[in-house]
Amino acid sequence: MSSQMVCELDMKNDAIWPAFPVALKEAVGARVDGVLYVGLGTAGRAWYALDTQAEQKSWQRLADFPAEAPNGAASAVVSGKIYVFGGAGRVNPQSSLAQFDFVHCYDPLSDSWAKLPTRLPVGMLGASAISADGVHVLVFGGYNKAQFDGFFAKFEPLDASQQGLALREFMSKQASEYEWNADVWQFDVTTLEWQNLGRVPHQPNCGSAVISHQGQIYLLSGEVKPGLRSGTVKRALISNGGLEWIAEKNLPSADGIAPQEGVAGGFAGRLGDDLVLAGGTNFPGAQQRYDALEYYAHQGLSKTWRDELYVFRDDVWIMAGKLPVARANGLSFQVEDGLLLVGGDMQDGIPCTESTLLPHNSATAFSQNSALYRRNSSVN
Repeated sequence: MSSQMVCELDMKNDAIWPAFPVALKEAVGARVDGVLYVGLGTAGRAWYALDTQAEQKSWQRLADFPAEAPNGAASAVVSGKIYVFGGAGRVNPQSSLAQFDFVHCYDPLSDSWAKLPTRLPVGMLGASAISADGVHVLVFGGYNKAQFDGFFAKFEPLDASQQGLALREFMSKQASEYEWNADVWQFDVTTLEWQNLGRVPHQPNCGSAVISHQGQIYLLSGEVKPGLRSGTVKRALISNGGLEWIAEKNLPSADGIAPQEGVAGGFAGRLGDDLVLAGGTNFPGAQQRYDALEYYAHQGLSKTWRDELYVFRDDVWIMAGKLPVARANGLSFQVEDGLLLVGGDMQDGIPCTESTLLPHNSATAFSQNSALYRRNSSVN
């Protein structure tokens, strides 16, 4: 059953959240003891912190990342330390784009980085990582490293016309042919060992937002192949050291008419007691093409930045409001007053350095606008 409820979000708040100092996307971020840590991606090796409790808030430059800065890495916090997994970049200016397979750890107490003596078991570019037990990190998804590295090694030396042909060939595959990581990998930060917890029961996703809430893990939307999103939210119950997957839930149509395409690079967290997913990007019409066996589904379609905000209530996802501006590919943090969006980009990739707070009291508006609460039993 799908639901839709649209209202104006109250963005007014007393706290002043400073803009990020540089363009920020494909980055990593984490919160430790009330301090936000952000960097990498388009910020390069730079690493910043913001104390959420400070009266005068500002981003402070910390120790730089000790290697080539990754784009699209995954990160998680365990015992007050931040772990950064994989990503992609260039070892040197002459090398082709490739996935990194290393793990770095940042210690806020000493403002220092360490490269850990372990390697990723699979490619984890675009993966989602989270710690649900304070001991281990769970990693979902990730692009196939051999395919990714091999494509760019062949693609980059080609002239423009040859690149067009190579790109078309690469994009014209079915989702399963990309062989993205379909296993859940668990990383023990004490032993530095990896354990395979088994395959997910759905198509593997990359670019999914991830939330741990009340003993469950939510993987929100994402893509199933380049240019093709997933319109569902996956959910797993943490049980006996493993995961028990629960039936997927569909996101509703954004306008009540067009099919839900799903989003990649969305913002996620909580407003009050409600889980939320906001923003992201997609290619309207790609799903219909893919269903018609046109596997280069997003060819010629306009990449669209989204402003919809969805909430999960009564076991149903509803379209509840809109962001001030369509936005994606940034970071979201749970802070005392609500959900803070940092960085990212807007339509056509225009950088957005703003830090925008979605206050908890905006969730109250969802309940007060019950007349706008409409349900259609055709989806969820």
